[in-house]
Amino acid sequence: MLVKLGSTFLWVKVSVLHSLSIRTRIAASFVGALVLGAVVALLSAPAAFGPGWLAAGLLLWPALLALLSAWQWAGGGRMLAWLVALAFVLRLGGGIAFSLALPVYGYDEEVQKAGYLYYDAYMRDGDAWELASSDEPLLASFSQEITTDQYGGLLSISALVYRYLSPDAHRPFLILILGAFVYALGVPFFWQAVRRRWNLALANLAAWILVLYPDAILYSSSQMREPFLIGLACIAFWGVLAWGRQRRGAILAMAGGLALMLLISSRVAVAVFGVLAVWFWFEHLAPRSGRLRLLGWAALALGAVALLAFSWEWLRSSSQWDLLVTERSSGRVQYSLGEIGDLAGMVRIPFIVGYGLAQPVLPASIADPAIPLWKFIAIFRSAGWYLLAPFLLYSVFTVFKAPPQDRKVLLWLAGFVLVWLVVSSARAGGDQWDNPRYRTLFIPWLALLAGWGIRRALETRDFWLARWLVVEAIFLGFFTHWYFSRYFNAWARLPFWENVLWILGLSALVLASGWAWDLYRARRNRGAHPG
Repeated sequence: MLVKLGSTFLWVKVSVLHSLSIRTRIAASFVGALVLGAVVALLSAPAAFGPGWLAAGLLLWPALLALLSAWQWAGGGRMLAWLVALAFVLRLGGGIAFSLALPVYGYDEEVQKAGYLYYDAYMRDGDAWELASSDEPLLASFSQEITTDQYGGLLSISALVYRYLSPDAHRPFLILILGAFVYALGVPFFWQAVRRRWNLALANLAAWILVLYPDAILYSSSQMREPFLIGLACIAFWGVLAWGRQRRGAILAMAGGLALMLLISSRVAVAVFGVLAVWFWFEHLAPRSGRLRLLGWAALALGAVALLAFSWEWLRSSSQWDLLVTERSSGRVQYSLGEIGDLAGMVRIPFIVGYGLAQPVLPASIADPAIPLWKFIAIFRSAGWYLLAPFLLYSVFTVFKAPPQDRKVLLWLAGFVLVWLVVSSARAGGDQWDNPRYRTLFIPWLALLAGWGIRRALETRDFWLARWLVVEAIFLGFFTHWYFSRYFNAWARLPFWENVLWILGLSALVLASGWAWDLYRARRNRGAHPG
């Protein structure tokens, strides 16, 4: 109901308000806030409708006005309107739908009975309501005594909303409004940055991935940090690419986006800063010559050393602990490593990292005898990752063929994405929630790289994309057989490591034969056209 009302209303705005004055946008946003606020308040029962309508409306009015203004500022148009509208509606509507469905159709446990998808969101949101209801200052959220938010920023923002907009009742949907708004606000910034730097086709494709990637929807459909961090990262990214055209706006976007990220998660903010600093160097400073270029290289090297020093010990110790927890908590991992005896010590880390890269495993999600709601969630998440993964693989191995004006920055992007995926898997082991969660934090750059690969494959008719798709089909085929034989005793079951060897062997055959065919064809073309 909320999704249908929201999309209908925003579609009306697209057709009528393409370039109207601020007064008209204020009025339209006010009407939208009244309608959507009433729906949110009705669905927030048993909390009182009147105060809930007022609280939701006071959040929705400036949010809708900002989204409408950002859409118009970025260039308007039907495609961008759908992108912004769906980014907002899917996250707000999805969050409310899950909150209502989990107590009825979820598992019989405290977090789901309270309507939360994630334990972190449940604990932090509960502490925010307790803080808002107390006489404590809101800055108490940064106290060591409150451990449900190690950074304190999201907890303090949530407590601020509850204390001043909803003092009479705990209304978790208000935080969903904020999260959906910040994520959706990042979409027009991301879209315009990519369109100006590359082209409209890539901007549309990358933005659709940003909006529709399943884990980006799920982690943003709860009271989590992800929608805030991803939306702010998109705004800061626009600042990097807009530096040459709108310097004042670029400074505000970069400084504001990163500063707010620091409040919510300092470690993610530092990682994003590192990505954007290198990108800024390649985009604006590396093309120059002389002393400024040398100083830039020196600053870049110094920053890399500082970043490594800042994060290395934390990454090393936490990765070792997470790998150990994964191994101990998973009987499947212990059994698989035990099967190879003395070789287990050599392959332990690569195996668990690879196990993490494969999470959430699509065949396991299909075969797992979970309750319907969680089976849907598992298949939805894993299908999204297995749709995106082959395009990322293709892009990482093809980016060196990019045009000269794009090659350096895309090589950096591909290298960063590859390292981040491996670090995410090492940091979270084979966990099927934290590992994809870290991965999803960088969905703007995953979407950009995958979108670039898809566009290149279509424009050049490159068969390497088809070969990577065949490799994934081999993986899915063998593990579908393995999981179905495990859960349903449907077929004779191959040992785990035999599956792995078959997958590696057949994948190597596909890739090697493709390389050999390309080499033969290139030589034949040179022979047909000598000189």
